[in-house]
Amino acid sequence: MGATDSTTDARICSTRHDAFHTAIATASHSMLFQIAVREARRLQAQSNLIGLRGSVGGHAAKAVEEHDAIYQAIRAGDPEAAAQAAATHIDNTLDDYRREIQQHIFSSND
Repeated sequence: MGATDSTTDARICSTRHDAFHTAIATASHSMLFQIAVREARRLQAQSNLIGLRGSVGGHAAKAVEEHDAIYQAIRAGDPEAAAQAAATHIDNTLDDYRREIQQHIFSSND
């Protein structure tokens, strides 16, 4: 796979990722949640621009599983399971960002 192929794949994945989060936020009918998701996605895009994507990118396969758990709970009409799956996804994503930031800041590679 060439650089262009991987860049295209990354863009497609990012577009689908954005679409998933936006669809969930829209379906929630919660303006607060919609704003929170929009801002989280904006911050993620900014962090990608400054190079915070190492361990976060390593979480991609797990994030897909987490997204599926959220989707399946919503599809089953189980709001408690959906909320728990979303909380797990948020916690894991935050942990990934914390690790990546710490690695970036405290790295001895400067």
